[in-house]
Amino acid sequence: MKKKICEIIFIFLVFLSFFSCARRHTEIHLHDRHGLSYDLVKNYTEQHGAVTLVLLDYHHDIRPEIEEINSVNWVGKLVENDYVKKVIWLSGKKLLLPNRESRETWLERSLSNVYPSVADKLREAVMLVDWYDLQKLKLQEPFVITLDFDVFTKDPGDDPELFVDELSSWIQKQKPELFTMCLSAAYQPEPEKAWSWLCRFVDGFDYRAKWFLESGKFGEQFESRDEALAREKWRNKPAKFLGAEYSFYGGAYLWQNAPLECVTVLQKRNIAEGNEAAEYILHGWNDKRFMSMKEKFSFEKMNGLCRVAEDAMQQFFEGYRFYAPEQNSRRSEATYGIAVRFKNYEEDRGCLSLYEGISEADIEQAVQYCAMEALVDPRYSHIRPEEKDSLFTNISVFGEWEKMNTCFDFIPGIHSLILEDTDGEKTLLQTAIALEHGYSREDFLSRLSNKAGLGFEGWKNSGLKFYKSETVMYTNYEK
Repeated sequence: MKKKICEIIFIFLVFLSFFSCARRHTEIHLHDRHGLSYDLVKNYTEQHGAVTLVLLDYHHDIRPEIEEINSVNWVGKLVENDYVKKVIWLSGKKLLLPNRESRETWLERSLSNVYPSVADKLREAVMLVDWYDLQKLKLQEPFVITLDFDVFTKDPGDDPELFVDELSSWIQKQKPELFTMCLSAAYQPEPEKAWSWLCRFVDGFDYRAKWFLESGKFGEQFESRDEALAREKWRNKPAKFLGAEYSFYGGAYLWQNAPLECVTVLQKRNIAEGNEAAEYILHGWNDKRFMSMKEKFSFEKMNGLCRVAEDAMQQFFEGYRFYAPEQNSRRSEATYGIAVRFKNYEEDRGCLSLYEGISEADIEQAVQYCAMEALVDPRYSHIRPEEKDSLFTNISVFGEWEKMNTCFDFIPGIHSLILEDTDGEKTLLQTAIALEHGYSREDFLSRLSNKAGLGFEGWKNSGLKFYKSETVMYTNYEK
């Protein structure tokens, strides 16, 4: 009898083990453009049939009058193309009557220019709910859940962090096979809060899952009027959006400049690349040398170097002069390059770079010297004392320079480049320029070759040599 019981227990454990292994995992896709969810949902339906889409998003993303699929119409296109049969749209935590009516009116307005048959199809598919409605629903499979972090900026209740935790817990209980989420920076008024919500959500998501990152491209243009307005707002308030420890940029540059704590949380989830742009992002995140350099030259350290440069500017105007430190790239300890650049809202006003060979102990002296020389950069009219309060200071710290295998062997936003022409003349272009202007690889190479006097297509010439250096940069936008 005892032997029989043991056999039964053994069979039960084997069955339990098999069942556990066969249990589905959640596949989670994180991106910066909600439209990137379209293909993921479409591909899922090819195996499971039309799905119910739980849309946790302030926006309905259902404007079907735009033909190209993007972040303002991707849900509407899924319904229109019969990949989604029902949309459960949560647009806020507690939709009291005025808010509920305004959301419904908003949806109707978006459908006003649509063919009546398509408008009816979309209208019938969408079910508007708030958090209390959603908790009462039992989802019928197959379903997909998608979250836009802008839902925490509109009607999130008294405590947005609590809503973050509640949604995270609810999603995990639903055990979706496919879950997508989007940090849509265009709709976030407070970068620090948005990044903290993302970190909190990821850190609290304990249900076992496979994580993927999809990223917009380097140099990607805005895809909607709202995003265009957001980027304009970022430029007009750079201290809040671009020069802060928690900052926002467009496309792949958003993830490339993610706060270190967010990078760490996502790395703990073993997040993998979901598209080509994300591959370059994760390469930077997993580059131990570069991440160590970012930790060494932290936000606080770089901010302090900007202050050193600004103090040197004032001292120069008062008659003080600075001397260049010794440069020796063959030292046993690590050495760096330094660049100081002054600019205003419209243009650069002066810059000087010491490419390499600066010891860590001499960095402040290098910053002082570069600041002095940038004030009298012969490429520009000399900076006047009365300009001081209108200038922003940019500091770049260059790591080791490496010869590139091809002219595309670099990541914009991480690598500064040197072009050496057939006469041995070298021209540097700092990666901060790529970040500030949202350049693609081709854009950056074009600017570099034009700066070298070779024209915008000159980088395609034979006989050129290219070098790259991982670069930590910071611009002090505080005024």
